[in-house]
Amino acid sequence: MQKPLYQRVITDLEKQIKKMNPNARLPSERQLLIKYGISRNTIRLALQNLEERGLIYRLHGKGTFVASVVLDQPNIGGMYSFSEELKRAGQKASTQNRSLELVIPNQHIIEQLNLAENEQVYELVRIRLANNQPRIFSKSYLPARLFPDFKITDLQNQQLYGVFKQKYNQIGVMAFEDVQAVSLSEQEGQYLDEKAGSPCLKIFRKTINEKNIPIEFTISLARGDKFIYRSRQYNKLF
Repeated sequence: MQKPLYQRVITDLEKQIKKMNPNARLPSERQLLIKYGISRNTIRLALQNLEERGLIYRLHGKGTFVASVVLDQPNIGGMYSFSEELKRAGQKASTQNRSLELVIPNQHIIEQLNLAENEQVYELVRIRLANNQPRIFSKSYLPARLFPDFKITDLQNQQLYGVFKQKYNQIGVMAFEDVQAVSLSEQEGQYLDEKAGSPCLKIFRKTINEKNIPIEFTISLARGDKFIYRSRQYNKLF
């Protein structure tokens, strides 16, 4: 099946960007409009996609430029899903849902999810794979009062956030993340098919809904040799 025009424009621009020198200027929006014969809104959405992924940057009144560093590793940060990031990198994503159980969380998780003392959460243990190779090991904590009767079989044919939306009408609108550079323990290395002591990214992620209520807290270990964590900062003057 042929890709939608929007995706084809993104793919074509991405190929061009990776052949260009860092900080090289891209064609103007007007030039891209003429080249692709599509609407200005579509061009802007395509550029926004590339900017959010760290491939380009824009300077007000000056134009759009190739980012200083363009890496092939998927970006593990931002609101993009693991599956979408791997797809963009030409890899196949899959998930092993290892276990799901009700637990009494520790104090750190209680604080992150604004829980009452002794309030139960679901602990979901997963391994995310790229081309059938382990890449991320994670434990997600979900308040039981928000996700009653949650079952691991809910994840057989649907992604976690899809279950949130379809079964519980819970939509994450914002995520807060802290990232540490750590070394894998022996057990963690076994989960990720990597040697103990290997570098990895430890990511603490809290997701909130439109009512500013925490709905998920996840602790992930991502292989440091397979992912990049990319963020964007903007000067409020521009």
